[in-house]
Amino acid sequence: MTLGNGEIPRDPTLAPVSNGLPGLIGGRDRGELQIERRIFVNRATALDEIEAIGFDMDYTLCRYLPELEVLATELAIGHLVRRGYPAALAGLRYDPNFAIRGLVIDSQRGNLVKMDAHRHVTRAMHGLRMLPDEERRATYHADPPRLSAERWAMTDTLFSTPESFLFAHLVDLLERESGKPIEPPETRRLYADIRYCIDLVHRDDSLKSAVRLDRARYIELDPELPHALHRLRSAGKTLFVLTNSDMSYTEAVMSHLLDGRLADYRSWQDYFHIVWVTARKPTFFESMAEPFKLSDKVFDQGSRPFLEKALGVQGDRILYVGDHIYGDVLKSKSTTGWRTALIVPELEGELAALEAESDAIAERSALEDERFEYEAVLASAEMNLRAVRRAERRADGEVETGRVEGGRGLEREALRTAVGDIRTTLERNAARIAELTAAIERLHNPRWGQLLKERQKHSLFGAQMANYACLYTSRVANFAVYSPHHAFEPPRDLLPHERVLRRRRAAVA
Repeated sequence: MTLGNGEIPRDPTLAPVSNGLPGLIGGRDRGELQIERRIFVNRATALDEIEAIGFDMDYTLCRYLPELEVLATELAIGHLVRRGYPAALAGLRYDPNFAIRGLVIDSQRGNLVKMDAHRHVTRAMHGLRMLPDEERRATYHADPPRLSAERWAMTDTLFSTPESFLFAHLVDLLERESGKPIEPPETRRLYADIRYCIDLVHRDDSLKSAVRLDRARYIELDPELPHALHRLRSAGKTLFVLTNSDMSYTEAVMSHLLDGRLADYRSWQDYFHIVWVTARKPTFFESMAEPFKLSDKVFDQGSRPFLEKALGVQGDRILYVGDHIYGDVLKSKSTTGWRTALIVPELEGELAALEAESDAIAERSALEDERFEYEAVLASAEMNLRAVRRAERRADGEVETGRVEGGRGLEREALRTAVGDIRTTLERNAARIAELTAAIERLHNPRWGQLLKERQKHSLFGAQMANYACLYTSRVANFAVYSPHHAFEPPRDLLPHERVLRRRRAAVA
């Protein structure tokens, strides 16, 4: 893709994009695609080979404003108070910065935790108190998480972040009122009640009714979304919506997003060949249920085989775009063979923060590479020192007690000094890496750090994204600046020995 003069790349066979796409172009150098608006690649995906592209609606086509989570929390609190929880809850207001996606609720211990890619608990909170490292390790070292167990609940959608907020605040409130820790049966019941009340907010139509009445308050309008859909449809792609929302709510949201945005599309439905509502994902991907046909292009409930039959396409000729790592991406990929793209709205903020600390990140990476090299040199020096000591013992028949005699003694002292110097360098290296990491972390969530990383490792959420999403990006509109025939290629996989060779070649150059 060439952006030479700063204009948006266009396929010459397509109609031009109306009004341009402001906001996507203009990085550090004029004509550079802004990094937070790029599409990133885990597995090669050639759009030329994709015949149908499907979209979830909530948090995918539709980007909600934080006010929606505030409302969902307030409505859930109302249900909790009616179920007998303290009236003091009514004074809580949801804080969008309290938690991040990808945290895991330990309903047995009453904790919120963050895990790395290996499912090690790396941060933990009980109530509103972050656990010190020693307490966290003592708690989970002998009790490693098994996420299949009922006690663990992953908050892997933006709809579920109010659960983390309510669980932590309720544990804190109830323990302060009683003056003692909550026992495991009570913490499990507490989480079950929160889960029930949040589900009820979505089932009883109270949340959706509020959105219908004041869509501008809760829904962010993306002016580039219509252009992205037009561009894909004009290239001959079959576009479809696959959402768990019912038709009434889908109509309200999608008409707000798309009606009247482009002259060639009278209604939002004109952008799509098929609309599939009340899908009940992830069951949709494994079920054989027949759908209800609401109109020529609108279907209700049903299952994947019927959708693929309606599309006339199946398997890896379909790309599905969604925000739910389990319900949209993992299940669709593992059970259907579809290609997948994960929408990560938080990516824009994370990338902006990382770009602001790009110098610190580059320095940390160089120090990590240096540490890797020094650790190898240290291992070799320590091995040589042990060999010299063994040779001395064989020659003298006893352990050397400090005399420096002959060439072998000089060699031993030189090696001992070298080992000490390398260890000192590694200690300074580690201290500087910790300092840089702290500086980088300050630009992210103050309690939980980055969404996709846990310090230098992938977070659990980041690892799942890498494993199951072929592509990931911050919003659907980002497809607008890529040709509908673009071939997305991932970076070359490197094994550790290849990285070492690459670093050495770079150092020589």
